[in-house]
Amino acid sequence: MSVSTRWGLPLAYVAICLIWGSTYLAIKVGLESFQPFFYAGIRYLLATVLAFGVARWRGVSFSGPLRRWWRALVVGVLFIGTCNGLVFWAETRLDSGFTALLITANPLWVALLTPLFPGEGRLGPRGWAGVVVGLAGSVLIINPARMEAFALTAALAVLGSVVIWSATSLWVRGFRDSYHPLALTVVQMASGAVVLLAAAALHGPALAGPVTTRAVAALAFLVVFGSLVAFFAYFYLLQHWDAARVASSTYINPVVALILGALILGEAITWNMLLGGAIVLLGVTLVLRR
Repeated sequence: MSVSTRWGLPLAYVAICLIWGSTYLAIKVGLESFQPFFYAGIRYLLATVLAFGVARWRGVSFSGPLRRWWRALVVGVLFIGTCNGLVFWAETRLDSGFTALLITANPLWVALLTPLFPGEGRLGPRGWAGVVVGLAGSVLIINPARMEAFALTAALAVLGSVVIWSATSLWVRGFRDSYHPLALTVVQMASGAVVLLAAAALHGPALAGPVTTRAVAALAFLVVFGSLVAFFAYFYLLQHWDAARVASSTYINPVVALILGALILGEAITWNMLLGGAIVLLGVTLVLRR
């Protein structure tokens, strides 16, 4: 391993832990002013422009026939258009910290779906026990018996996005060496932005309220850090680490999100959330030590 990789991989991992942990707060703040699909779409449209400029400056090539890029386009539709679109929409109904906590189930779904993808590891008895424990924790977090219908629908949408994200992460590893990480970042953000803006056009007005300074600041944070920096780091990690190891960042993200949501937005942290989150983390630990 080269010196740049030895330092680059830990830094990339820390980046996705802290940045994506902060994005839930930024999403919630921006939704005060913007409709969810428009907010997500304009985020990725602006990020695409910036990322393309950086890619050209770095000499990254986008040459080749369109068929060479179809998988990158599909990744964008799944990662950005579907998964991020669902999360933005769900946060119109859920607290930012609660949403982040639901996504801790990502490594569990990665492990559960691994047998469908050749070349990945396989779960042993401890790993399967971790999946069962972790999914039970997810149910405890949601606490469906006490959740109102509209919030339960949003929570299930987030869990659906987790499943799609996990499967896509495993699929990406099969062709991870076919694209430069920055090229993959640009193409997938571009295709995702198209899907999101199309959904926004069907959804209605672009604004949900007056455009505030903090909503614009939240959008800028999502464009530069939550999109450009974090996705480049994510695909860079997927080139060197297995998907489950990269996905372990998702049980650090909610710690960041819960703290920020409570301190800045005054969001409630319940015992169900804490206990369910701890159980999910126990399950994730068992999976990662399989």
